[in-house]
Amino acid sequence: MTPSFSGHAGAAPAVEELVALIPAGNVTTYGEVATVVGTGARYVGTVMRQSSGLPWWRVVRANGASHDADRARAHWQAEGIAFRGGRADLKRCGLDREDLRHLLAGQA
Repeated sequence: MTPSFSGHAGAAPAVEELVALIPAGNVTTYGEVATVVGTGARYVGTVMRQSSGLPWWRVVRANGASHDADRARAHWQAEGIAFRGGRADLKRCGLDREDLRHLLAGQA
């Protein structure tokens, strides 16, 4: 099911494409994805919740926390993502909007 919010038409495929490109061992925030795609962070969360097969553990809140820290930890450990408690270390493993734009450009 493709989420549809007023003003966000067509953004779901772009969110899915970008999230799928985030390399193992890295994380980014809902806000960074939203900025690159041109939508809101909450909409990104809705797309993530309704889409299957995406590496959801690589998209975290602005403070590095996951919506499901217990499940995310296992993925973070397997991928070598630095974390403390239930928060990914954005300084060490985080991708910002420029990094995300480079990932998209590499797909062109």
